[in-house]
Amino acid sequence: MIVSPDINNNMDGSVLRIASQINSPYPIVPITRIEGFVFNPALFELDKYVLLDYSELHWNTENTDTHLFGKNTSDFPNQFPGEEWKKFDDFVRNQPPVIYFKRELLNKDRSDFVHPIDYPCWVEPPPIQSREEFNSRPIEVFFFWGRSHEERVWLHSSIWSNTSRNGASVCDNIYQYQQFIQEESNPKKWVTLYMPHYSRIDISHLLTINGQSKLSVSLFGAGRKCFRTTGESPVNSLMVMQNSEACYTYEWVHGVNCLMFPGTEVDVILLDAFLKIDDLYDIYCKGVETAHKYKAPDYFNNYVNPLINNL
Repeated sequence: MIVSPDINNNMDGSVLRIASQINSPYPIVPITRIEGFVFNPALFELDKYVLLDYSELHWNTENTDTHLFGKNTSDFPNQFPGEEWKKFDDFVRNQPPVIYFKRELLNKDRSDFVHPIDYPCWVEPPPIQSREEFNSRPIEVFFFWGRSHEERVWLHSSIWSNTSRNGASVCDNIYQYQQFIQEESNPKKWVTLYMPHYSRIDISHLLTINGQSKLSVSLFGAGRKCFRTTGESPVNSLMVMQNSEACYTYEWVHGVNCLMFPGTEVDVILLDAFLKIDDLYDIYCKGVETAHKYKAPDYFNNYVNPLINNL
């Protein structure tokens, strides 16, 4: 059973889809920052419940501590303003869940009670290519993005400005991509695509380009985590991500199953340096293996459901 924390039954569609995949003997309460939130007093009727917290704090929030309902919501007044959010915070404090799943969890705050949860991979990762096939991919770096974090804007513009230094040819229009591949003679090809919410296409088309690229960049969004990190970039490419203290269900480790910028800041010069790493193919293989662990329904059957049912 899924119980909305909002009296008007407003729930994030993506998180509702995730909640529906969980096999739980307890009611599931999925929470995100939704517009016009009004506390649902029906929550008081719950004896035991699972809290599924996918709340994001906004891209420019200093994320040095994990926000947890029932603990420190008052430290985030801009994210959870007003009496209705206070009611929910008080509810969790006075009637804590049997288990707390938190998306924007920092490593230092993981416990036997608070566990990380991520967006699952909804697509089937294609077979791992051979070393020869990977090394002959036509695109060096691929970045597709929406404007949920300003670092993404900076990287898009920096990819273009960096061409004066590295000599790359850049495609930034998906409708020019096929001609770019077929007619651009420069072997050093990069692709950066701004895909706003009002102009999105089927993810399968973007993953096709992703699978023709050696490196696929996944950056922070409205939170430190991005659904691209666990469900898109690593399924058929070698993911490049920012280094942070975000706690993932299955670890991403620099030089093992992904590549990371040294910190949270993005450095376009490093992308060229990453391309020169000798074992790119081996890291790509390990990354795809990790992406498989996030694949639905395996992610729920192997990780989420056992945590709940073994309480």
